[in-house]
Amino acid sequence: MVKEVDEDKVFEQKLKGKMGWKCSCSLDIVDKECSLKQIICKGCGKSFKTNSDKEYCFDCDKKR
Repeated sequence: MVKEVDEDKVFEQKLKGKMGWKCSCSLDIVDKECSLKQIICKGCGKSFKTNSDKEYCFDCDKKR
């Protein structure tokens, strides 16, 4: 039974290596930058994140 556990760990390390993980204990699945941009609303000054080219937050955009 101990040998089976060791084989599972070796298999897990190989699998995670093929997936591009740095080590078997790594939780960083994707090393990719976020596509969201930090925007400061021109209406109220609140900062928010969006992937569109908005200049106003949701609340100020709704009031316009």
